[in-house]
Amino acid sequence: MLLIQSHAVQHALKEGFEGKHMVEAVLTGTIIEEYPEDHRALICGKTALTKKVALYLHVVCEYADPVYVEFVTAYIPDDLEWEKPPFRRRGTDKKK
Repeated sequence: MLLIQSHAVQHALKEGFEGKHMVEAVLTGTIIEEYPEDHRALICGKTALTKKVALYLHVVCEYADPVYVEFVTAYIPDDLEWEKPPFRRRGTDKKK
């Protein structure tokens, strides 16, 4: 089961994507950062907004509950903070 928090919905509305794009990004994506103490992971995946427009999304997922996964937030990664493809923070030398 899947839950989408309001923060993720707010980012989606602001940045022009929908819940289905978050799901696609998670299903096709890769975990790029893990936060085990919070039972969360940051996933980066590609999604198609239209037939001609695809982009990467970052989705923070919480997996603390055994029944469902919660999308805490989702956003289009900032080119100034993330390298392309956005799998690594700029200014770091370790890959996630």
